Amino acid sequence: MNIKVQGRQVLSGEIFPSGSKNSAVHILPATVLLEEKVILKNVPDISDVAKLVHILRKLGSKLDWDKDKKTISLDNSNLSFKSLNEEDLGNMKASALMWGGLLGRFHKVDFSELPGGCTLGIRPFEPFYKSFRTLGIIVKEIDGGVLMDATNANPTHVWLTEMAVSVTSTLVMVAVTLEGKTKLTGAASEPQVQDLCNFLVKAGADIKGVGTNVLEINGGKKLSSVTHELFHDHNEIATFLALGAVTGGEIRVHNSEAELFPQINYEFSKFNINIEYEEDIAIVRQNQDIRFTGSFEKKTNVVRAQPWPGLPVDLLPNFIPLALAAPGGYMIFHNWMYESGLFWTSELTKLGAEVVMADPHRVIVIAGNTLKGATLEAPYIIRAVVSMVMAAMIADGETTILNADALYRGHPNFAENLRKIGAKIEEVA
Repeated sequence: MNIKVQGRQVLSGEIFPSGSKNSAVHILPATVLLEEKVILKNVPDISDVAKLVHILRKLGSKLDWDKDKKTISLDNSNLSFKSLNEEDLGNMKASALMWGGLLGRFHKVDFSELPGGCTLGIRPFEPFYKSFRTLGIIVKEIDGGVLMDATNANPTHVWLTEMAVSVTSTLVMVAVTLEGKTKLTGAASEPQVQDLCNFLVKAGADIKGVGTNVLEINGGKKLSSVTHELFHDHNEIATFLALGAVTGGEIRVHNSEAELFPQINYEFSKFNINIEYEEDIAIVRQNQDIRFTGSFEKKTNVVRAQPWPGLPVDLLPNFIPLALAAPGGYMIFHNWMYESGLFWTSELTKLGAEVVMADPHRVIVIAGNTLKGATLEAPYIIRAVVSMVMAAMIADGETTILNADALYRGHPNFAENLRKIGAKIEEVA
């Protein structure tokens, strides 16, 4: 799908964000562990959820997805393990999260084709394999895929090689099924990991340290029927705040948990943008004076993604158009995690932006250029496409963004929601 965006727009209005994409793709695989009914609320209607729903149904789940009510009801009492092929896995690394549910329920994994994902660079599976082997899971890598056997898995102390979100969630799923104490040191603490843990605790699991980097799981507890409402999507909330700021409008985003946003708000402050809160409503006021508040001397002219509670790497692209909107100066953007996570910024030069690739992990954005509409080629990176839309909105004239399908992996009804707040944006087949 292509998208046409008119330039020099001002977006203003009220936004009700969707449920968290990341929470959905972490919790749906965990439902495999429960043999009793599960009801999930606030589920976003996105392609990644649809792919997981397909996988669950293929395993035998009696699943009802009411997209209007944003609920999914599951009965996984009669699942039977089946080998999943490349078509089932799709272009989504989140399908690796199914390993946790499958190992916990069936004690085996047979993935003839490894999961894909955004084109961000090397996304190694070794952190999964090392942690699994520590638990006593046999991992056999085959040509293009992997076989696993958790028949003799045992609870133990696992030191993660990195604070990897998907690895942490997968280990939690396995650990709740192992009778005894598993300790995860160096665990990721992102909101979706917290949401997964909260879901499992509500179902009867014993998990201590939720929201920290050390998790203690007393496994083997019976998991019972549960109804759980997913977090609202903090990435989407921050995206709409950035859209309001860059276009000079006032955006009010409901259902914003302020406790999740201190570091994100700090990054906005580097562009002289202030985010206010009225109870659970996050507000960016109109006509913010966008400029750089940092300096080279103080080493504060850098936007750097970090593990939670730092700036999520997924949100880094949202701040690049803010740099383009500043009257002068420069900002460095550092994606420490993915060596191909910023290559797409070269497309912004077609608009007239001055972007210098310092190395595979860093770009320098030099502000002050007038942007003009152009045709851009979107990467398969959700918020990189969002960043292109934001840049197009502050350019003169019309911009066409080709192959923008990645948007719909993370943002339900993206163009429709933007039109509700005054956007001139059109989806073109």
